[in-house]
Amino acid sequence: MGGASASRTGDDTGAPGGAEALALEALHADWGSTWAIGCGDGRWQAARRDRTGHVLTRASAAGLDMALRVSYGRGSL
Repeated sequence: MGGASASRTGDDTGAPGGAEALALEALHADWGSTWAIGCGDGRWQAARRDRTGHVLTRASAAGLDMALRVSYGRGSL
């Protein structure tokens, strides 16, 4: 998934910082084996690792988590 991720001030690694980093870590823990997950430009994205289906894009980590849950029948919008 392309796009630059938000970075901490003065940090040129491109790694997300603070709450965003924790949210990304939680999404990876829950969904990372099946989905490639990232964030950048104010958007959160998840693409299936088997390259089937659509890329899910949401404005927040919570929104992306809910979209992933709905895709597995474990939540509702």
